Amino acid sequence: MTPTRARGGSGGTGTARPAGDACRAGGSLRGPARPARRVGIAGALGVGAVLVLGGCASGDAGPSPSGSVGPGPVASAPASEPAPPAAPAPSEPAPVVGVGADPTRVTVPAIGLDEPLIGLGIAETGAMEVPVDADDVGWFTGGGRPGGRGPTVIAAHVDSTTGPAVFARLSELVPGDEVSVTSVTGTAVRYVVDEVLDVPKAEFPTGRVFGAQPTDQLRLITCGGVFDRGSGHYDQNRVVFASPVG
Repeated sequence: MTPTRARGGSGGTGTARPAGDACRAGGSLRGPARPARRVGIAGALGVGAVLVLGGCASGDAGPSPSGSVGPGPVASAPASEPAPPAAPAPSEPAPVVGVGADPTRVTVPAIGLDEPLIGLGIAETGAMEVPVDADDVGWFTGGGRPGGRGPTVIAAHVDSTTGPAVFARLSELVPGDEVSVTSVTGTAVRYVVDEVLDVPKAEFPTGRVFGAQPTDQLRLITCGGVFDRGSGHYDQNRVVFASPVG
């Protein structure tokens, strides 16, 4: 799996470059990943301010009738004075642009995947961190979140030095398959696969994968193609693009 180089967290996602082979866990990794740090996402996850305007009428409507417990006659306003304007109806609150919630689990029934998620930040090299363990699935904390704007990017290894890894069957996904991502709120957001792309690492579509989006999106990434024993790397990435159901 090829993580990408993030240039800052604003925009919900950083931009990235192919960085070192992470799809074969083990010797190719440079030790334990640093604790994932949260990168600001204000740009892509911009939150609309809510401004509620109360219905306030200016002017004096005149004194209330006095000395009466029940309804009684109310003196009419002099004909020379216009009636006070009616109070405007309260404004409806502006819709809040969702920022989503941190994901905790990913489920892909078509390939029998149901795994917890770990956070992946940015390594000292500037590239996105990758899971150290071949059985871990991670999400990029500098990107989007389920239910909010921008792509939630989830990545894992395709194999390891000892055999298949957690994303070994990602190659079986096809458009129309469903993916469910559960957040810390307990809400499961359902996505449907739109496109499955196998691309040479030198042509990794950084903008499409990590770029800011106006809607909720999902990306699943691992390695693919042919494994070069000389370099210890795969020559391609597999990227799954998915959109929310409904």
